[in-house]
Amino acid sequence: MRNGVAGCAARMKLFSESNRESFNMRFVLHFALLVLAMLFTIERGVAQEAIQPKNFVICYNPGVPLNDLAPYSMVVVDYAYPPAAVAELRRQGKVVFGYLSIAKVHNQRRFFSDVQSLGIEHKRDPKYPGSVRINAADPKWSELLVNVVVPRIKRLGFNGIFLDDLDDLKARELEQHGVALIREIRRSHPEIKLMANRGLEYLAAFAADVDFVLLESCFVLSGKLREPADSAWAMDLLNGGKGVNPQLQGVAIDYVQRATPQFTVNKRQSLSPNQLRLVAQVRDLHAKHGLLSCVSTEDLQSVPDF
Repeated sequence: MRNGVAGCAARMKLFSESNRESFNMRFVLHFALLVLAMLFTIERGVAQEAIQPKNFVICYNPGVPLNDLAPYSMVVVDYAYPPAAVAELRRQGKVVFGYLSIAKVHNQRRFFSDVQSLGIEHKRDPKYPGSVRINAADPKWSELLVNVVVPRIKRLGFNGIFLDDLDDLKARELEQHGVALIREIRRSHPEIKLMANRGLEYLAAFAADVDFVLLESCFVLSGKLREPADSAWAMDLLNGGKGVNPQLQGVAIDYVQRATPQFTVNKRQSLSPNQLRLVAQVRDLHAKHGLLSCVSTEDLQSVPDF
């Protein structure tokens, strides 16, 4: 009996030591996993902070020098911009958006021939010679953009896509097809940044699927400040979109007109004193409303030098 008790005690001791060792190992393992999780979280947070844009610019000239874009953390260029230049901008940590209209195609675009060969319904754009307005209700249009054009833009090195002409879809009562198209781009390409140009009246319907919304010409019209009610209207709609997507960020571009060509000693155009005051006012308004600001000229063929 004593041998039995002693044997039981010995087994209990071994069991207790085994449990203690097992507990210690589990504790060490859990602690190590916790440390790794904390390090991952810190690293991810630093990475996210590194790509948070502080400013941005739009320039569609594919020949714009890289140095002109150096001050900006986020740039919108035409996707004809040279891939080597895009790669260099990416290397600098910038978010680089390639231009894409979801409502129109210019006949010089590489995929214009696809529009024709697929029989996608389109009509001549009366405002812009050489461009056609697409019937966005045609499912072949969505398939072409999602499965061919967007992947092509990604292969060129872009990590963002600038979606233009949302207001054109609204004018033709095709906005629901624009919403569906944006949703499909997001679903099929979740890693890429998306910026929508306007479409404010139906922003709430696609806000969850974009990262940025551009307020174009919402503070200046024809070289003069708009009435406060105009910008308030735009901000109300932007805030409605943020109600759907709290991470949505507003950005703004407004244009100044060059009254007469004036050149500095380095032969770059300059603005008159009145225009420079307008630029300062617009930038202040953008900042007041929490918008990343760009003030440029309407042709968007150069980086602002004012």
